Amino acid sequence: MWALTNIASGTHEHTRYLVEQGVIPIFTKLLSSPHHKIREQSAWALGNIAGDCAEMRDLVLQHGVMKETLRLLTDKESKLPLIRIATWTMSNLCRAKPQPDFKLVKDAIPIAARLIYSTDKEVLVDALWTLSFLSDGKDKKQKAVAEAAVCPRLVTLLQSNELQFLVPALRTIGNLMSGDDATTQKVIDCAALNALVPLLNHPKPGVRKEACWTVSN
Repeated sequence: MWALTNIASGTHEHTRYLVEQGVIPIFTKLLSSPHHKIREQSAWALGNIAGDCAEMRDLVLQHGVMKETLRLLTDKESKLPLIRIATWTMSNLCRAKPQPDFKLVKDAIPIAARLIYSTDKEVLVDALWTLSFLSDGKDKKQKAVAEAAVCPRLVTLLQSNELQFLVPALRTIGNLMSGDDATTQKVIDCAALNALVPLLNHPKPGVRKEACWTVSN
C-alpha cells in the first residue's frame, strides 16, 4: 500500500495508470479496515489520487470516499496521524477547478467547521482550506458555510501572525463576503471589518490584495 501511495504521488501518468488498475475501490474498502495503519495508508493514497486533478478527484468522490473520510474524522478511536491525513484528504476532495458537485462534498462543512478549532496546526490548516474551497462559488455555498457558525473563529484567525492560518481564513472570509446580503451581514456582525483594516497594511502583498478584495465584496 505504501508503494502504491508513493506511485500515486508521482506524475499524472503514474496516477492515471494506478486508477486504470482499479485501485480506487480497493483503497476505499480498506478505509474500513480494523487496523488503523491500513486506514491511514488508504486515506493517504486516496488523498494523493484526488489531489492529482479534478478528473481524478471526481472519480474518487464517485466511489463514496468523502463519506468514508468523514466517518474516520468523527470516529473517536481515530488517532492524530489518521486525523491529519483524513483532514488533508477531505481538503483534496474539495479543491481544484472545475469545482466538484456540491452535493458530494457539502457534508464536509460541519466537520471542517469543528476542526478549525483543532489545536493541531496541520489539522487546522487543512480544515481552513477545506472551508475556503467549499465557500467558493454561488450563494448557496457561502450560505451553507456561514450557517455552520464558522465566522467568529475565522475572524479571530485574521489576527494571526502565521500566514498558514491567516491566508485560508482570509480567503474564506472573502468568499463569504461575496455571498448574498444576509451572509455578508453575518460576517460583518462578527467584527470582520475591524480585523480586515490592519491587513490592508500587511507586509505581504498577497495578503493586502486579498484584504482589498474582501472589503470590495
